[in-house]
Parts: sequence; structure tokens; C-alpha cells
Amino acid sequence: MVTKKVIQTLYRQFKKPPKSPDELNLGLLFDYALENHGIFIDEENLYIGSIEPSSPFATINLRRVHEFVEFDKVIAIVLPAAIVFLNKENSDVNIHLRLEDDNPTVWQRLKSVVGGKD
Repeated sequence: MVTKKVIQTLYRQFKKPPKSPDELNLGLLFDYALENHGIFIDEENLYIGSIEPSSPFATINLRRVHEFVEFDKVIAIVLPAAIVFLNKENSDVNIHLRLEDDNPTVWQRLKSVVGGKD
């Protein structure tokens, strides 16, 4: 199961993209997401057919992808400020947007405990 803690770990663990998109595990997409999500890859971009074409996540530049991670029911596409979760069993897609509050600083946590305002 993908929890908030797992999502934070993904952002922390994959802070930077690989030196080359060739180092990404593209096989995960072809093994689990090709059929349900209409995956197409050219030299520079990943196209996801199960996402509305007007969405900024329908086409992703491979240089922006930090990693592909497999879970029991989804494949995660880790980006700098978002994670796209492609369901392995159907065409469902979930997107987590990274907000500044996802990783609050010590000062922000202290303020929230004490009840101070920004």
C-alpha cells in the first residue's frame, strides 16, 4: 500500500534524475502499464494515453523522470514535484502533487504545535 510516508520516502530517495533516461527501468511500463494505459515512448517523451491529453501529465519528458518504482498494484513515475501512479490492473491513474507542506521544516512543525501563524 502506498502511504503518505512511502510517498515522502520516494521524493527523498529519488531527488535527482539519472544521468541518462537509458538508466530508467522502462521495462516496468511495458510489463504492467502498456496495455491499460496506452504507453508510448519516443526518444524524448513518455506519452500516457489513459490521461486526458490536456493534462500536463499526459506527456512527460524522460529527462524529468527520476525513477519508475513498482508496487503491488501500481507503477509510480517519480518526478521532481509529482508522482504519477498507474494502476497495473486497469486504466486508473492517481497523481500526487508535492506541496511545500509535504516536508515541513522543524520551524514549521514547531509553529504548528504551538499554534503560531506564518
